[in-house]
Amino acid sequence: MSDTIERNIIGIRMAYRLLLHNKITEARQKGDKTAEKAASSDLRKDDAQISDAGKSAQSARVSLPNRVNDINVDIRLSDLYNKIYGPIEKPQQSPQAVVIEFFQQIETEATITYSNLEHVNGLVVKNRNLAETDRYRFEFSDGSTLKITDKWSNKSTTIWGDPHVDTSDQPGELNGDFKDLRGSDRYTTFMLAESTRVTFTAYDDGIIEQVDIFKGSQHLVGIGAGSKSWSEENGLFAKAVTNDAFSALSLVPVGDTVYAGGDGNDWFDALKNLVWGQTTGPIVTSKPSSLIEFTYNQRVTQQVSVLQINQRA
Repeated sequence: MSDTIERNIIGIRMAYRLLLHNKITEARQKGDKTAEKAASSDLRKDDAQISDAGKSAQSARVSLPNRVNDINVDIRLSDLYNKIYGPIEKPQQSPQAVVIEFFQQIETEATITYSNLEHVNGLVVKNRNLAETDRYRFEFSDGSTLKITDKWSNKSTTIWGDPHVDTSDQPGELNGDFKDLRGSDRYTTFMLAESTRVTFTAYDDGIIEQVDIFKGSQHLVGIGAGSKSWSEENGLFAKAVTNDAFSALSLVPVGDTVYAGGDGNDWFDALKNLVWGQTTGPIVTSKPSSLIEFTYNQRVTQQVSVLQINQRA
């Protein structure tokens, strides 16, 4: 073997060992035990492959100052790594496609209700949940909820809870409270058209104890869940209307008072200041022969999905 070839082999061997030492140092700094162990194993294998003559020759070359300087200046570890192991292949990124899916579902429901307004003579009780006059309907849904409906305009007011006020043509279920009226803590009266009076016995932070409906000489009592005499058997409306209104009126205080107006479920104080409600329809002054109610509901459901798909070239 010529001296030039031998020097080239020894140079490459030295560069390879420098590369291994560099890999061990980098792995140790990064705390990568696996990479450090692999580089150390390669270094031990290289030690086993170097002959005694090669070791002494390599040692002689390294001891020369100008040779060491040449190695430090001329050798790039990345180039040596490419020559020994081949070029480092960068992972190829697969092209990506973004798919946007849009889903929309529209559900529409429309109902039409037609009803004749039959004449009702005075105040009548239909059952323990329902009573009515010619203009108004009174409905107990449970012991703490009573709805007053103006049949002429089909607008309603629901008294519920402790007690809250819900007008049908305003959003939400809580459009007022008995606590808004500060004159009485226990009695609240709704003065209706056609000389009908409805008085609630209920603390401002309690539930309905009793409802008294007066029309002329007629009187109907309803028992609420807040009453001590409440039970499933005798609760809600009594079985019959009595004619003791004139004597009973003095026994049931008026308390705070609101007056019906507007489109049927707007409530004003004695000075005609609006307390609860909002006029959203025409003011009805006469009884229609029939009612047609059109209800339209639409629900729109939308969903957007974004999918990122990797594609192979």
